[in-house]
Amino acid sequence: MPDSDSDSSNEGFQVRVALKLASTVENRSLEVPTEPIAVPADIGRKGLSAVVNHLLGRSVGDNDDSDNDSKSDADEEDDDKAQLNFEFIVSGTNNRLLRKGVEREARQHGISLEEAIPITYFPASNVPDLSEEKEELPDWVSSLSSSGSLLFSGCYDGTVHVYRNDQQALKEVHSVTVSSGPIKCLDTTVHKDQTWVATASLDHTLSIHTCDSKGKSMQAFGECIHEGFSCTTSSLNFCSAPSQLLASGGGNGTICLWDVTNAGNDGTDAAPKKRKTSSGKKSLLAQIRPTAVLQSAHSQLVSGVSWGNHSKDNATTLISGSWDHSIKLWDVERQDCLLTLNGSRVVACLDTSYHSEGVVATGHPDCTIRLWDVRTNQSNQSSVVSDKTFRPSHKAWVSCVQWSQTNAFHLVSSSHDGTVKLWDIRSSNPLHTVKVFGKEEKGLCLNYQASAEDGPKVFVGGSDCSIKCISF
Repeated sequence: MPDSDSDSSNEGFQVRVALKLASTVENRSLEVPTEPIAVPADIGRKGLSAVVNHLLGRSVGDNDDSDNDSKSDADEEDDDKAQLNFEFIVSGTNNRLLRKGVEREARQHGISLEEAIPITYFPASNVPDLSEEKEELPDWVSSLSSSGSLLFSGCYDGTVHVYRNDQQALKEVHSVTVSSGPIKCLDTTVHKDQTWVATASLDHTLSIHTCDSKGKSMQAFGECIHEGFSCTTSSLNFCSAPSQLLASGGGNGTICLWDVTNAGNDGTDAAPKKRKTSSGKKSLLAQIRPTAVLQSAHSQLVSGVSWGNHSKDNATTLISGSWDHSIKLWDVERQDCLLTLNGSRVVACLDTSYHSEGVVATGHPDCTIRLWDVRTNQSNQSSVVSDKTFRPSHKAWVSCVQWSQTNAFHLVSSSHDGTVKLWDIRSSNPLHTVKVFGKEEKGLCLNYQASAEDGPKVFVGGSDCSIKCISF
């Protein structure tokens, strides 16, 4: 019978395929014989999943979740033989996930049908589960950042809330007011058993706090000050080593670099300033001066800066995105722009891959996510320049994108349409869409934690004044 993923009209025609389990799959019990088998020419991923399950001796019936929470021992044993969903990649199709009939995919890429078509398969991603529990906050949640088991949230009332990720739920352990205006962005890094927290507010302040390893205490450390710089900081990113360099992008297109953790070690970097803390006591706060200023780095607001998640301990190059439609690669030491990629839309947010150096994902007001390759060769010319666009799937402004730390092909996005989407860059359509917020509410930020013991999690904040959790 024709597969629902295919629109081929060649019913009855067959092709031969050779199925092979991807080498990256740890569970080798999912291997099937590699000898060629005949399948309908218009078979797609659902039909091929049924074939693989049949060859594995697994059930090919419905695999819907049961409403009955109680399971017998026999049911538990049957779970090991339950039907699985698989993804497929036809050899010679540029590593693209199969989203049409096998014959049509093969013909489109010039693959001969005279021989068996090699197809690699692997388990599909789990269906996401939105937790019914949520953390209520006093105002909109504008930013999220994680450090180990701690999750930090920045709110429009100027407060930072600290949570511990305890098993299935978040537990708030501390909160502090850091600014008089709404927090625009926030980033964290670990240095000498402390978490350093940078927060930028719409009151034009850029503050640095330190937090103990348990998250129960946050102390004001200093303020980043640049004479003549009177605009709001719109993006932040810490570099890990050798010192915790902080990059900030401003609303006027300027990029500043701050040597935060070394501030005050010599008189030229910082000067102490007395300031009342949240407890009412006066303390000395460092006035941190920028180590480098890239004036007019962009012609409009800098919406994202990244040292590159692939190697955050390498503070030699910086990637930036802007409302001026461009992505730029910077040589930090020379303060020189190595590469400029111009797009057709405002860049609203960006993130860099943990697995491929120079690969950037950006979100845009036109409801679209785009991929860029900013790698350069020795002559500082882009070796591969691409503006690869996913099909528009969101219905409003894309507010945040983040790559998975464990899966080189996965990223997640949030949007003002209230949804979070999981993407695989080998397909132009999202794998899953989760409606997180109600009507008229916006998704503003997210934090992708892919190393959790019970599987990947995405924490999402937005205009409904809460943090919600999606498990994969």
